[in-house]
Amino acid sequence: MIILPFLLWLLARQHWHDVSLVLSWVSYVWMGFLFLFCCIALVFDLGHVLANLFGLKWPLSDPSSFISVSLAAVVLLGYGFVEARQINVERITISTPKLDPDIGQVTIAQISDLHLGMMVGDKFLDRVIAKLHELNPDFVVATGDIVDGQGDQLDRFARQFLTLRPPKGTYAIIGNHEYFAGLQNSLNFLHSAGFKVLRGEAAGIGGIVLAGVDDKTAGELDQEVKADEGNTLAAVPKDRFIVLLKHQPVVEAETPFDLQLSGHIHGGQIFPFGLLTRLTYKVSTGLTQLSDGRKLYVSRGTGTWGPPIRVFAAPEITLITIESEHSGSKPD
Repeated sequence: MIILPFLLWLLARQHWHDVSLVLSWVSYVWMGFLFLFCCIALVFDLGHVLANLFGLKWPLSDPSSFISVSLAAVVLLGYGFVEARQINVERITISTPKLDPDIGQVTIAQISDLHLGMMVGDKFLDRVIAKLHELNPDFVVATGDIVDGQGDQLDRFARQFLTLRPPKGTYAIIGNHEYFAGLQNSLNFLHSAGFKVLRGEAAGIGGIVLAGVDDKTAGELDQEVKADEGNTLAAVPKDRFIVLLKHQPVVEAETPFDLQLSGHIHGGQIFPFGLLTRLTYKVSTGLTQLSDGRKLYVSRGTGTWGPPIRVFAAPEITLITIESEHSGSKPD
């Protein structure tokens, strides 16, 4: 079971789809169960230790404890499987003097960390796209890890994305898993799916500026990377509202954006991993007002990586409304 994920990587590259699919479910469901089992067992052990310290009798025998922990892990696994399929819509509104009152407002739907491949397939993507149709945003942006490292049957997913027709277009950036799936393979997929991929580029569209940079993981993998935020935004007038798409929620002090949209951390995906991601990145999911007036929004992500479950970290699509501070005061 430990080596199975590595075996899957090899099988996927040999295009053994059916075998890889079955082994993926076996491997990753076991991984999720084992993680939940260990976390619950630690809580039971802590309770046992405290009972001994206070001279109390622990009410469960060792076999009973083992059975109780196992049952609790199975229950949480089932809950996590259901929660991972309950796509929430998170709505935020940002007022700014930088948006022309004649425009009034701009809406952006953000998806992130779908990890399309073996574990997240066409049926889930259909539900994501249906939600996006309901929201009817001006833009759709994808902040990385749209494909999984296995890069399985991407042509099918591309055709599904082509049903999206937001008036201002669909835009994407490169996350770390796009590199794991092969940069050129991922770029071909994103382009064929109708996305304009922003790689160290900025574009003025619909009254705002959208800018995007690659994930810096590329440099660690000795692949081409376009992650220089300073160069990307050097020529952009500072009186424009700038939305920076960046996969990892790391904020550079000198980058002149108004709103950064990120993902990557999945909100931890399975509690208590969220506590670890907060310690690592020093940010929480959701909207954060930075001390210098800039804003950071970190998505919990839309899909799952590895185990097909989420525990207390529901998937999301984010609808961001950017409105002019002066639009309400304009005379009829």
